Amino acid sequence: MSKTAFAYIKNDDGGLVVEAALLFPVFLAIILGGADASYMLIQNHKLETQLSTAASFLSKSGQPEQHESAARQLAVAGSPDGGAKAIVKGWTVTDINIAYITTPNNRNDYRSDGDVRTVQLSSTIDYQGLGFLSSVLPQKPELTASVQERIIGGGL
Repeated sequence: MSKTAFAYIKNDDGGLVVEAALLFPVFLAIILGGADASYMLIQNHKLETQLSTAASFLSKSGQPEQHESAARQLAVAGSPDGGAKAIVKGWTVTDINIAYITTPNNRNDYRSDGDVRTVQLSSTIDYQGLGFLSSVLPQKPELTASVQERIIGGGL
């Protein structure tokens, strides 16, 4: 064998490029997955915050059933009038469930003269984020939130 044949065997130029080419897709997947997961957490926080705002709005009414439509608009668009763009992408007023819970106050456990009423708002929607998690996970991710607020009345 000649000397030049041994020169190619000991040549390690380009070794780092091969390692980088193998690891780049893994790092890219981690970065994109982290960004999409962060965006999903932000959207879920917005969902919870808006439901809490709407529940507070309803809790200040003596007859919250009369203000459900405005509360749904307040949650989704940030205004009881509606018309604005949804705060959470893909969220509509039909995605909000409103229920009322009555807790008996037979033993006077609560500071009120009658039964205690609570309004519960909940919502579950498909996550429409950056698309990376949706393409990797076996099921499409969902955003879910639920809020309860005691009805105190007197505000609306």
